[in-house]
Amino acid sequence: MSIEGTHGGEGLMSEQQAARWLGVSRITLLRARMAGRIGAYRIGTRVLYSEEKHLRPFLAACERKPRDARKGVRA
Repeated sequence: MSIEGTHGGEGLMSEQQAARWLGVSRITLLRARMAGRIGAYRIGTRVLYSEEKHLRPFLAACERKPRDARKGVRA
């Protein structure tokens, strides 16, 4: 399902595969890349994503932490 890369044997994913892995549409992934929120490798006309280098950090950056119940509450 992934393309074998030569960079340390790291598997690379196409834009469609990466979008499926993230659970978003390809256009959503494209918009995130164009906005600079996710990195990618560009080889000729191909755009490839590494799970470890691009996808997992993107997910971590999107994570929303629950707010502390005491914040914003006036005593």
